[in-house]
Amino acid sequence: MTRASEIVLISGDQLTPGISSLRDASPGETILLMAEVAEEAGYVPHHRKKLAFLFSAMRHFAEEMRVQGWRVDYVRLDDPDNSGSLGGEVARARKRHGDLPLRVTEAGEWRLVETMRSWTNCTIIADDRFFSTPDQFAAWAEGRKTLRME
Repeated sequence: MTRASEIVLISGDQLTPGISSLRDASPGETILLMAEVAEEAGYVPHHRKKLAFLFSAMRHFAEEMRVQGWRVDYVRLDDPDNSGSLGGEVARARKRHGDLPLRVTEAGEWRLVETMRSWTNCTIIADDRFFSTPDQFAAWAEGRKTLRME
């Protein structure tokens, strides 16, 4: 097995092999980091069934990626060393695998984008799964009194 050259963090709402952070990644040189963390599960109240469904989807996706030849570093919620936060799990992964560069697809939530911006040696790649970019939407919304979907 070749030595990994980067870590790509995949969050629970990015479970697709076509995600932008994987586009130029190589299964032999990339470690996919996925983590179930209390911080994300509990920042707002979630129904237990929703969390069970999310973690199940994450685990199934991780296994699919392993079958396709990707190196997956998966941290379960009940792992006794789980730090409870994505930042903590990124730091732990870098200790396990070496201080590798990190790539992430931009999060859909502002609070996570701000967290990701604070990580060192981290490249944030635009999420192209949306109709418009945040800048395009901001330009469209500028000067409007209300924003309404009709």
